[in-house]
Amino acid sequence: MKRKHAFYAACLVSLLLLLGSSVEFRSLEAKRAEERAERFNPTRYARDFWDHRLGDVLETALSATELVALLNTDMEAAVGKGRTLGQSRVHAYLLKGEAKIVSLSKEGLCASVSGSESDPEILICAGSYLSGNAVRDASGLIDVSDFSDTMKFNRISSEINKIIVEEVIKPFQDKRPQVGMTVRFIGAAEVGEEATQEVPFGGRQGDGDAPPAYHLLKVVPIRLDIE
Repeated sequence: MKRKHAFYAACLVSLLLLLGSSVEFRSLEAKRAEERAERFNPTRYARDFWDHRLGDVLETALSATELVALLNTDMEAAVGKGRTLGQSRVHAYLLKGEAKIVSLSKEGLCASVSGSESDPEILICAGSYLSGNAVRDASGLIDVSDFSDTMKFNRISSEINKIIVEEVIKPFQDKRPQVGMTVRFIGAAEVGEEATQEVPFGGRQGDGDAPPAYHLLKVVPIRLDIE
């Protein structure tokens, strides 16, 4: 009888030790996950993306002239050339080309990729602040499923945009771009599927009593220089 009791007691102890180690293992994994989340640094992530990863995909950039024409005439085909997050109706593109500066504004350069002296199709964003996710999403290099929450995913875009302002836009503005100059660029753009339903890029759109303004494709520069 004593042997039987001892056997059951030993089994119970073994079971408790096993359960205890499992709980401890799960707690350790949870702790490590928390530590990884705390260690995530969007500034370092964006820096590595910019310095070591982005350059490899820039050669896939589409011709800006051809992309603008496609967006204006066949949005369905244009959608197939972009990158999309989930079921979004906003699509991101890498594009490159040359453009003639038609006018300057606080937001950047209104420019023509078709060679027109007066009718711009794009706005190359060259102001002191950038927003949006164009570069992050157009690159196709950063997967939202790799992040525990969307806040971290969005902070990466913010840090990438800061790098662009400091290392692309400010040095370019120091060259004092002027109307009539031609610029070379590689950039990224986000385009909604309804963007050109009423007014094509490069077309005029009215806003109440205000004079008509051009409907422009906004391009966030990755490389930007004067020809």
